Amino acid sequence: MKFWKEGKDCCSWDGVTCDMKTGQIVGLNLSYSWLQGPLRSNSSLFKLQQLQKVNLAYNNFSFSRIPSEFGQFSGLTDLILSYSMFSGKVPSEISYLTNLVYLGLSSFNSYDETSFLYLKRVDFTRFIQNMTNLRGLYLNQVNLSSSIPESLTNLSSLTFLHLSGCDLYGRFPEKIFQLPKLELIIVPCNHLLSGYLPQFHNSSSLRGLNLDMTNFSGKLPDSIGHLKSLIELSIGKCNFVGPLPSSISNLSNLNFLHLSSNHFNSTRLPSTLRSAQFSGEVPSSLGNLTQLKHFDISNNNLSFTKLSTISDFPKFQTLALGSCNLSEFPSFLKTQDQLEKLDLSSNRIEGQIPKWFWGIAKKKLEILDLSRNKLKGSLDATPLLTFFFDSSEIQKTYLKVLDMSKNQFSGTIPQWLGNFGSSLEILNLQGNNFHGNLPQMFRNGSMLNLKKLDLSDNQLQGKVPQFLINCSKLQVLNLGHNQISDTFPFLLQSMPDLQVLVLWNKFYGPIWHPHKFRGFESMYHGSIFQ
Repeated sequence: MKFWKEGKDCCSWDGVTCDMKTGQIVGLNLSYSWLQGPLRSNSSLFKLQQLQKVNLAYNNFSFSRIPSEFGQFSGLTDLILSYSMFSGKVPSEISYLTNLVYLGLSSFNSYDETSFLYLKRVDFTRFIQNMTNLRGLYLNQVNLSSSIPESLTNLSSLTFLHLSGCDLYGRFPEKIFQLPKLELIIVPCNHLLSGYLPQFHNSSSLRGLNLDMTNFSGKLPDSIGHLKSLIELSIGKCNFVGPLPSSISNLSNLNFLHLSSNHFNSTRLPSTLRSAQFSGEVPSSLGNLTQLKHFDISNNNLSFTKLSTISDFPKFQTLALGSCNLSEFPSFLKTQDQLEKLDLSSNRIEGQIPKWFWGIAKKKLEILDLSRNKLKGSLDATPLLTFFFDSSEIQKTYLKVLDMSKNQFSGTIPQWLGNFGSSLEILNLQGNNFHGNLPQMFRNGSMLNLKKLDLSDNQLQGKVPQFLINCSKLQVLNLGHNQISDTFPFLLQSMPDLQVLVLWNKFYGPIWHPHKFRGFESMYHGSIFQ
């Protein structure tokens, strides 16, 4: 709004749309505009009687009530007030807006009981009955404390339904799934909302279905394979049972699949599943899901031998195989050159890391977790440098998290770790057999964005290196349970963000010096200092 200047035609202002014939303001988009303070009923906004579209999303109206005057805009088609710090009862007058096409009243999770938005059950029913033209309904985190009105199944134009965390209860009407234009059904975190998945038709337009943390139950229908447009299927922490239908492998556009914490009893896994007590071979039909990007089957007991035979395999961005009872690095990883996050933690992988492993991901990798295995050997610089760096891009790696804790690595901590430059934020080498002095890996201003460094439970010696002073964003420093012998490291007190400091070693001498000790100011408020 800083470009709104008196003397200029208001129709030229940012966020203002005018009717070309009448010159009247018909649209006002002030989303993300840093508006602050309560919106009052006497605001000049309500003098713009010809408004058709109003978007005030993502501002801060100081938990004021939504003015009932919005109900005066009889021609309004879009009313978007989402995530703008409104609170209290949603005025029933909004139900007068029978021409609404998009209604967005979503709010953030409640700070306390005085700050949430709520809509009385009778008003919710009236909203649905009167707004027969609705295409988008967004009421996330609005307390409805209601069942879903059956009249919602009459909204033949409905395309987007977002009712996350609304305290809905009762039976979800199955006919909603059959609405001809519906593309998104997002109703997670309604713990008392029950229902069953219907038989789906080939004509379905559904692109996203999220039922996480609801009381949906029953079997997944074989017809789920008809949802050829489906990109996201998320039904974690529900009460689904029975075998997974093989037709899931027909969902060729699927990008995200979350099925964790249900009661499936199959021993075969057509695609991703976390914590569902599956065992057996991951079938080669997984190769049909060529668009799948996020693959999480952690906490299962599975075999991956067939996957290495698939030629046209999905290129994952996220691959989580933690706690899968793996005894070796799955060979199908050789084809994964798009990985951004890789989790192989808490398995029983033994021996040295194979050289081919360092050829995956081609410097796209941001998170690598190899913790809690039985890996051995020293961290040989040659393959690792080839993996993370080109000689011409020595400071251009993407890696943010490197966790190799609780293995059996030995030797000295390699100097090349300092080459990560500004990308690395978390480095965890805790619980190995590293020895020798702490390396000078932070010299020359590298690792400027490091937030957590854990080198505890090794056999490191020497002194606390001066170069740590360069890590100005460090929040957690754990050097505990090593053989470090030094005087108290007064240099660390100048770190502005340090919150956790563990020095359990062989430090000696005074911990206070009248000319050196200035205090760890960032650690005064409930932080850890050992």
